Amino acid sequence: MAELPEFIGKYKIESLVARGGMGAVLKALHPTLKRHVVLKKLTIRGSSAIAERFKREARILIEFQHDNVVRVFDHFKEGSSHYMVLEYVDGLSLDQLLKKQRFLSSELALTIFAEACKALSYAHGKGVIHRDIKPGNILMSKKGEVKLADFGIASSEDDADSGLTREGMTLGTPSYMPPEQIENAKNVDKRADIYAMGVMLYEMVTGKKPYPANFSAETVLMIRKGRYRRPRKINARVHPFVEKLIARLIQPDPARRFQDIDEVLKRVERYLSRFKGQAIALGLSGLLHGSLQEEPSYPRAKKRGWILPTLALFLAGLGAGGYYLWTEGYGYRWAFPESRGELRVSVRIAKADKPAGDLSILARVYADDGRDYPELAQSPIRFTLLPTENADPYYSFESKPLFLEPGAYRIKLIAGSSVLWESFTLASLAASGGQGGLQLHYRLEERRPRPLAVQARAKDAKSGLAIDKPLRISVFASGLWTPLEALPEGWLQSGGVRQFRVEAEGYRPETFSLRVAADQDSLTLAAKLESLSN
Repeated sequence: MAELPEFIGKYKIESLVARGGMGAVLKALHPTLKRHVVLKKLTIRGSSAIAERFKREARILIEFQHDNVVRVFDHFKEGSSHYMVLEYVDGLSLDQLLKKQRFLSSELALTIFAEACKALSYAHGKGVIHRDIKPGNILMSKKGEVKLADFGIASSEDDADSGLTREGMTLGTPSYMPPEQIENAKNVDKRADIYAMGVMLYEMVTGKKPYPANFSAETVLMIRKGRYRRPRKINARVHPFVEKLIARLIQPDPARRFQDIDEVLKRVERYLSRFKGQAIALGLSGLLHGSLQEEPSYPRAKKRGWILPTLALFLAGLGAGGYYLWTEGYGYRWAFPESRGELRVSVRIAKADKPAGDLSILARVYADDGRDYPELAQSPIRFTLLPTENADPYYSFESKPLFLEPGAYRIKLIAGSSVLWESFTLASLAASGGQGGLQLHYRLEERRPRPLAVQARAKDAKSGLAIDKPLRISVFASGLWTPLEALPEGWLQSGGVRQFRVEAEGYRPETFSLRVAADQDSLTLAAKLESLSN
């Protein structure tokens, strides 16, 4: 690969983000804004239509000013290449998040969906049809901001006769295109975007697309007839509201779809008002940062007024005894022992000098159908910490009983950095002969210490600029500060408290004292060093 230039135009190039057949995407520094930007480079030659489309995208977006649309700051030509300067979104695209998580909860999916609706509402209000809505064009910052990107094949009322989209031409991504866009991309309206939003929502809550990603005669017929597998057949935890919303969004007949994205947004916001929006936003931010591996559960918003709470208290008091008996499984044990099996899960985790509150543990249960492995509506399983003796080297966690239909299942246990999968078969309460159902027991041993890799980066404490001088890392060992490279091979291990020092010529050193868990094998020290000249 050719070496990157130091500058393109006035922009200092830092790295290559992506490269494709038509160009490249570069990360750069804006000289006056002093912020990172993205340079989108078009290098394809011999196609004036593609170059014109690229310039038209820049002209459309440079007029857009909306929190949910990726901003364009500039566009120019240098040599034989065209460039567009866009806002840098530090995070993930929606398709990257879905690859990590497989699918999202109804609450989180609708939260992202609502932000995309706002962007689309703004674009439609400007007379612009996106025509390529898909997870890859939804960008999310680590702060949880959601932004719509890539208006490269958008159509605008202002240039309806430009000739860039010819009669009978098909533009877009097959999986997200409604029947009318497959037939003729020139004549689509905003309802095509609404359809694509429905396909994207389907993918968010199931991890799958409703239709194959091709233009075969069989696929086109399925799209025209609206034949797809219902979301709740794939993921039982999809809320019925979401399934009904998707059904109307992806109606093959445009007249039977929602006619305006604002109508969709109102319905979604009404549903989301039941939940604490801040909790969902924090969950999204945690997934994007990587501090969360699994989605948390989202608390419901408190209802206002006194009538409903008072009525709820009355009913709770009236039915508390019956509710307790039912949730503890006596209803199944006494009345329907053939219809359910009982599952309990217990986990023992080595203490390893970690407080119990620092441990994250949950389990997810999936139906073993041999194909899609849908997650159960009762999943994830939550655990309660049981009291243990101080001398016991393990913490003990136990789940509440889970009552499931007899059959084959899989369990995914996530505890800290450990993941365990197991298949199991659950018999009915009647078949188990009153033996208390199935109990799955797991014990996770203390992780052995492993070699610890240490690296450092440093900034000038006053200017905030990166220090380009060589950095030295020392470790406090046997009463002395010893350079990292002078330590015996294999001496520096994870597990225990360590002291490190970061130094650079002309700066005061900074010391770090920290505990490194046994299962942590990589450490980055980010130092802010004060200049000796200050």
